[in-house]
Amino acid sequence: MDLFAKLRDSLKAKHPTIAVSVRRCRMPKRLLGDCCRQVDHFLIRVDASQPEQGQLDTLVHEFAHAIAFLEFEETGQHGPIWASAYADCYRIYEQIAT
Repeated sequence: MDLFAKLRDSLKAKHPTIAVSVRRCRMPKRLLGDCCRQVDHFLIRVDASQPEQGQLDTLVHEFAHAIAFLEFEETGQHGPIWASAYADCYRIYEQIAT
């Protein structure tokens, strides 16, 4: 299993109450990834043309948006809830990358 798949699976396992689907695909110019709320899950898209490290960083960033979605939806900012979620997601990345 590649590191991206391992990170995706680890993030999902740590947050089983958040339904997330992850896709690597071509993204519009200047967009590394996004997290969109669907009816019954979040869709995270990561730009497949990025180097592997960029894809991993983007996945961590966007998964934190899924966790803190309501904060971002209400404020449009990367606030303290998102920052805490990002730190938790990054710790998971550090654990599996070693």
